[in-house]
Amino acid sequence: MYFILFFKAYVKFSGAPVSIHKHSNPFSSHLPSLVCSEGALTKFPTVTAFLRKQNYSCDYELSPKQCSEVLAYENLLKAKLYPVLMYLWWVEPKSYYDVIHTWFFKNIPFPYKFWYPGKYHKEKVAFVSSLYSETDDDQIVETELHKQAQECLTMLSNKLGEKEYFFGRSPTTIDAIIFSYLLLLLKVDLKVCVLQNHIKACPNLSRYVTKILQRYFPSETKASHDTIIPIDDVPNKGRNLVISVLFAFTAMFGYAVASGLVQVDMGDNLNDTTTEDYNYEDDYDEYEDESQDP
Repeated sequence: MYFILFFKAYVKFSGAPVSIHKHSNPFSSHLPSLVCSEGALTKFPTVTAFLRKQNYSCDYELSPKQCSEVLAYENLLKAKLYPVLMYLWWVEPKSYYDVIHTWFFKNIPFPYKFWYPGKYHKEKVAFVSSLYSETDDDQIVETELHKQAQECLTMLSNKLGEKEYFFGRSPTTIDAIIFSYLLLLLKVDLKVCVLQNHIKACPNLSRYVTKILQRYFPSETKASHDTIIPIDDVPNKGRNLVISVLFAFTAMFGYAVASGLVQVDMGDNLNDTTTEDYNYEDDYDEYEDESQDP
């Protein structure tokens, strides 16, 4: 989500006349991507290079020193804010199950909604665990992530001061990066509000996010409240229920075969086919009907 928002903010800041098409199908393409005369561009450097050739960029007025600062801040935020963002969205149980999983499940089309949220969850759990492999205490991990993020946010607040943007009177790449992190931490109703409250306690950061939303995303600010699709598809409820059960059974049976818990003899005599009993309750705890760059 961060990568998509970052791409989108950069394109908006550059002034490029692009049409934005939203996709909720994870198989539709590699997202985000810029479709242009050179094909579908998915890497940020290739996107900025193409836009610059069309005379669209938000970094024309940056000095060489400021360009190097952009890279430094990008790496700093990737080290200090990206881990805590992934933790709060995908690892922290209450936010994940009550907010993130619910939202993704409602917005990813059937049948992908039964697979992808859980896939993302497992990936981010592994990512956070790799950062703190020396401890199994979730409270220690959460405290350390919050501590580093709060220090980073305070530093950003001091850097911004009373300026409208980080490098002057118009937004640049660094603003696209910082705005994307702040927006996802401030405006998503997560169950752990430590960083949300910290940003609110830095009035210049709160004003910064609000001003960019109003200036560059006015229509989407209003539309964002209408994006949640009701989970019950009433006209097709019976059909979807049957297909959901079949999908779940297929997935569990495939897992059992792959794990060797079910063995099928494909010999000449079909009547001799044998299958071991498989206890789903004991061996397959639950089938998860669940839930990218700079």
